[in-house]
Amino acid sequence: MLDTHSPNLTESIRFLVHDSDKRHHRIAASVPAGKVQPKRRLRNRQVREKRTFYAMFAFGLLLGALEFFIVLHYL
Repeated sequence: MLDTHSPNLTESIRFLVHDSDKRHHRIAASVPAGKVQPKRRLRNRQVREKRTFYAMFAFGLLLGALEFFIVLHYL
């Protein structure tokens, strides 16, 4: 049905997906993942989670301090 309205659409989609795969250095799903480094990936994820936790904790402290200041100001 899409081919009748725009015959080059499927080819355009195929080109965009291929271009995106090149840009992000993806590997095909059929290629065996022999050189995947799970420890490194896990460590990167833990670092990201730790940074996220610290950022959220700091934001919470800042928000709590602001709320505390407002409450004390109106007493």
